[in-house]
Amino acid sequence: MNQPDFAGSWRDGWFVVPLHVLFRDVDAFGHVNNAVFFTYFEWGRTAIWFDLTGGKEIIDIGFIVARAECDFRMQLGMEPIEIRTRIGSIGTTSIEFLSEIRKNNGNDVAAHGRVVVVLYDWARRSKIPVTDELRRKVAGHADGTSADASRSGATAVRGDRRTP
Repeated sequence: MNQPDFAGSWRDGWFVVPLHVLFRDVDAFGHVNNAVFFTYFEWGRTAIWFDLTGGKEIIDIGFIVARAECDFRMQLGMEPIEIRTRIGSIGTTSIEFLSEIRKNNGNDVAAHGRVVVVLYDWARRSKIPVTDELRRKVAGHADGTSADASRSGATAVRGDRRTP
């Protein structure tokens, strides 16, 4: 089955990417292995990042993962799912990605995830600050509106909270 190339859309402040669980994601017990959920989070994180920044290539991924966690709620089999991702808090150099993996009905949450990344300049091998432009784009989607909106104070952007 062909997967969409980071195809997703904004819905209620979440970037939603439809996906179908593949045979390779399922273990001998017939359900998605726990480690695969982190790959789903990565897929969603990459899709939202490309949507916000206009990136398309691997070099456009301007961050490194500092922390990743997952709370499992229910098993998944070979079925359609939705990967929902949004931005939580934004620090000086860090961004918190919040994720949900839902069964395709949109109601049943199979897992919640949280991944903190640090923006990173690969050429200089050092962390870099979050730009005001990126903050504006995130704020524009906090309530499902355009990424180009330049409102301030949206709930997804919480000032200068410092995270790793």
